[in-house]
Amino acid sequence: MTSRRLILRAYDALCLLVMAAALVALWPSPALAYVDPSVMTYTIQALAGVAVALSAVLGVALRRSRRVIMRLLHIDENANKEVEPAVHRVAADSDRAEVLAEADRAAVAAKERLRKGRQPRRLGWARRFGLALAASAFLVGTVFVVAPLEVVAGGASSLIFTVNEVWPYVLGAGCAGAVVLALLASAVRGRAFDVVLAIIVALGVGSYVQALCLNQSLPVADGSPLYLEWYKTIAAISTVVWVAIIAAFVALACKKAAALRPAAVVVSLALILVQGVGVASLFSSHEPAPADSYVLTKEGLYEVGSDGNIIVFVLDTFDTKLMNKLLADDPHLLDEFAGFTYFEDSVGSMIPTRYGVPFLLTGRVPASDDDFGEFFDAWYDDTTLLPDIAAAGYTEGVYTDSLGPSGAFGAVAPIVENIHPASESPARAVDVPGLIGILDKVALYRDAPWLVKPLFWFTTDEVNNQAMVTGKEDGSPYVMNDWSFYEGLLTKGLSMEEGEKAFRFIHLLGAHYPFVLDETGHMAPHETNQDIQTLGSLQMVNEYLRQLKELGLYDEATIILTADHGDWYLTPDVVYEPTSPVLLVKPAESAEEASRPLVISHVPTGHLDYPATVIDAAGGDSEKYGPTVFEVTDDPRLRYYWMTTSDGHKDVSLREYAIDGDVLDFDNWELTGREIQIG
Repeated sequence: MTSRRLILRAYDALCLLVMAAALVALWPSPALAYVDPSVMTYTIQALAGVAVALSAVLGVALRRSRRVIMRLLHIDENANKEVEPAVHRVAADSDRAEVLAEADRAAVAAKERLRKGRQPRRLGWARRFGLALAASAFLVGTVFVVAPLEVVAGGASSLIFTVNEVWPYVLGAGCAGAVVLALLASAVRGRAFDVVLAIIVALGVGSYVQALCLNQSLPVADGSPLYLEWYKTIAAISTVVWVAIIAAFVALACKKAAALRPAAVVVSLALILVQGVGVASLFSSHEPAPADSYVLTKEGLYEVGSDGNIIVFVLDTFDTKLMNKLLADDPHLLDEFAGFTYFEDSVGSMIPTRYGVPFLLTGRVPASDDDFGEFFDAWYDDTTLLPDIAAAGYTEGVYTDSLGPSGAFGAVAPIVENIHPASESPARAVDVPGLIGILDKVALYRDAPWLVKPLFWFTTDEVNNQAMVTGKEDGSPYVMNDWSFYEGLLTKGLSMEEGEKAFRFIHLLGAHYPFVLDETGHMAPHETNQDIQTLGSLQMVNEYLRQLKELGLYDEATIILTADHGDWYLTPDVVYEPTSPVLLVKPAESAEEASRPLVISHVPTGHLDYPATVIDAAGGDSEKYGPTVFEVTDDPRLRYYWMTTSDGHKDVSLREYAIDGDVLDFDNWELTGREIQIG
């Protein structure tokens, strides 16, 4: 039967070619001539009549020839159609009643079939596979191809890989997944197949609608957990929409399967085309991201200088309140921090990390009349902090995934020794299974209904760690992986470079989500909590300090332990409790001074005094940056802090607070009224 149908389809195609050839042959050529209008009118009518007649003749000829072919192939053109019954002569004999009764039964049966509508015909495997493939390509393409590529393109500044590097793997995995799903679906027969087909298309439509309309409140993947109780309204709306979409398609499959099949194909192909255009635009409009042109490597991470060192540890989200809590539980927690001063009244600069780290590397905050977009893009352009450190003879190593704007890489690459043009760096290897696994998780976080989004929660650092084979060698990219850093410190250890002075800025996850470390700094078999992970991070710093002491470099080293910001939370308006980044500083000092126990200071200081402290340690001119933390007195001092408001999805504005008094007393916090719009 299939071969006969193919022959008939080939004949139909031949007919179309014949008609096309006739139209081409009759296509008029332009000519310039004067023709009397009256003559032209009759000519047009005559030609139109000839055209109609020839068309009718051609149509009749093609139709009759098609019937001949169908008879030769034994194909019934009236199959599955309602046709007039054959005409019978009803004689006045004994068969008359039976003939009329049979005609009545046939009429009633035909009426019932018409009432039910067109019934779907049984499908062979090839047809089922074709329908399932269209639907599967739509679902898999929407969730596991389009979503990952759009997320990677949108997060280029935070990821160590680009769309151009990963799209072949994502597309290949998507194609394989679509074929596998189509094979599984086409193995189902009958009405069950229509239901399966409807569910596949419904899931695709639901994912498309979710990403398009229902993710406006989705928080950024900065590691903060997704608590559904904060998003009850949108979660309820999302659930209702998903249930309605799935119910509508399943109902159509059960009641109008004949209509579902073409509808499924049309919807699938149309949305594949629409999303395909969107994905293509990612490449046509893609601007080089930091990872496209520069690579921030591990080079020098475990190297220190023999002639002096400035070591800055930035433990993300580590708040002074948390440090005080941990010290209350264990007064010996900081015994390794001999010679340090713990500044308990520490005010931060900006929140979150994408603003806090650039401040620590530049010493710059925006002015209230700045356009923030312009300020952000040029954050590193007018800074002298890193150049002054380099001018003092220090080699610079900066290890963070939050350097800031893309222009920052080019601005600091000439003086920061572990940032290199991508063309001069070893090729980065993609961990294909890890890449596909984490990007699928990212895709489901974006496209799944709100009720199940917490199951697919992720962090940017998790994406970087799983997607690329970073390796342990110096030329491999630096990613935020505390255990990887600690493992290298334990196995490789610190080494001393003779005749050099080193500045090292080491950004670790610290007290930030996700909580994956135990109190010893090793990977835990299950999720821990902020207190335990912070203890683990402090163990890493302790080990670093111990190795400095073994190398005989501890006394003359300036070591700063701080955070990019303290504890924080997304808020659309104002903060409701104090936030204070931890700040401990050990200056270069004598062996006797470096052996004294930790000292606690209550002078009003913080990040505003950090740049001067670093430059003073380098032997530069610190006065242009202000006082160092050790030059601040107990006198009252007004300090300022920029908080970031958020709608839960993106940053909205910066609002300035003035802190007059102890930072941990929220009564001392007051808005100044100065505000900068972000977007």
